Amino acid sequence: MNRRRLAIAAVVVAVLAPVGGLLWFESGIRARQAQRPEVGATFPALPGLADGETLPAAPGRLRVVTFARAGCGNCDRTITTLRRLNRTEDPAFDLIAVVAGANEPEANGDGLLAIADPDASVSTRFGVVHVPLVFLVDEQSRVLAVATGERPETAWRAFLESGTDAL
Repeated sequence: MNRRRLAIAAVVVAVLAPVGGLLWFESGIRARQAQRPEVGATFPALPGLADGETLPAAPGRLRVVTFARAGCGNCDRTITTLRRLNRTEDPAFDLIAVVAGANEPEANGDGLLAIADPDASVSTRFGVVHVPLVFLVDEQSRVLAVATGERPETAWRAFLESGTDAL
């Protein structure tokens, strides 16, 4: 009888422990995502960009803030596509990339301001779970749209156009 109870207890633990672990892991991800600025919220300041509590106003300019990870192919392609759109689309926008795992900002150009985030503390503070994470921010530093993941150029163009209607 004791063997049977022990076997049942072992099966219960073997089934419930992983489920409990998954629930705990998911709650951590949800808590981290809750830190992410939502559409309509004011976008907070970024280290290396501005002092204060919000991204400074940029009269007449949209800002695209991308959170990426060093060595992430999807992130590199997303930033490359956004840089290309910044050169060809009207109105132009300010492109800001926060790169987790980077010790030095990449060479700036084509309107790109890169911010190194070597220990990913900035990304964590902004609730980044999946990269690339892209925010479209208006001239008053309000979040207009948020997108996660790599997308085709036409989707990024539509993403940018959603913000030009708000200006």
